[in-house]
Amino acid sequence: MTNSTASSFAVAAIAAMITPALLILGSASLVSSALVRMARVVDRSRYLASVAQDGTWQKAGMTVGQLRSWLLRHERRARYAELSITVLYAAIVVFVATCLSIAVDRATGEALDWLPITLAILGTVLLLIGGAFMVTESRLSGNQISDEIHQALAQLEGGG
Repeated sequence: MTNSTASSFAVAAIAAMITPALLILGSASLVSSALVRMARVVDRSRYLASVAQDGTWQKAGMTVGQLRSWLLRHERRARYAELSITVLYAAIVVFVATCLSIAVDRATGEALDWLPITLAILGTVLLLIGGAFMVTESRLSGNQISDEIHQALAQLEGGG
């Protein structure tokens, strides 16, 4: 192998490894978003649990049924956010493995060409699943805020 052939081989291998790296960045961005959403769920859940424990739910304008419903919804939201985070982290691991498998495939004379393709597909499926969990959590969040807005409006109408 001449120097220019070896150089072009190395450039081609590095170029091939860039695509999974971009997918890693996208996955990391989704993980960041999911972590922020999880923090909001935790904060709100802790507030609602505090209201439940100290018995100030009536002062906060809630019924026991609403409080129970909201706590259960936040529990589901937390579960979906956690699943999303887990799956998205797994996608990152798979995309890192994809980068490494491309290097190994090139080093073995493309004897393992099935491996990077399989890993890239697996990582993409994990991104899809993680995104689906985030959509579900977002819908629950939207339902929660809608309930809280309707409750606040009912209190305004009842009190005014």
